[in-house]
Amino acid sequence: MRTLPLVPLTVVPAAAVGIGGPLLDASAGPWARALGAALVAGWCYAAIPFCLGMTSASKVKAAVVGTTALLVTVVFYYSTKAAQGDFRTVDLSETSGREFFSWGEFANMTLYWCLGGLILGPPLGLAGRTARRGAIRLPFQLLVPVVALAETMMRLHVEASTVSSPVVWAWESVRATSIALIVLLIGVAAWGKAQSSFSRAA
Repeated sequence: MRTLPLVPLTVVPAAAVGIGGPLLDASAGPWARALGAALVAGWCYAAIPFCLGMTSASKVKAAVVGTTALLVTVVFYYSTKAAQGDFRTVDLSETSGREFFSWGEFANMTLYWCLGGLILGPPLGLAGRTARRGAIRLPFQLLVPVVALAETMMRLHVEASTVSSPVVWAWESVRATSIALIVLLIGVAAWGKAQSSFSRAA
């Protein structure tokens, strides 16, 4: 089975999420900010290596492609945040209050989350491959929807009062979609198992 090239698999989703997320999140448009809130969420970052792992023909490729995409996404994200004016600090040694770019803070945050990508990328990529090709698929298929559900429930409980209505609507939509997907996946698995049992009994 022919697999897709590595570069488009990593760069395209990395650019879409890593660049698009912070740009939309900082947009003046309320609905653009709502989409940005979804793209910068943790479950969205988890979905990238997971989905790429589903397209991989081998476990090694799943781990490598998923990890590479996650690392590139992190670099794109913090580079975009830096271009937006983050990581600027005031020079306290001067009375003028001159601002300068804090390369140390930028490097620390980027390296910290790149380390997270190195740790989480391989298991997420492998989980995606197992969700499609493994002998036991359902627990792995439920991984991203469960993560999305847990995260959006936490955000709605803790942060909903501090953000705009479209952002809350986006989180509620993700929560509803996650629940629907979880129910659908469990239902399909149960139906398949029942069909298999009927076939053996016939």
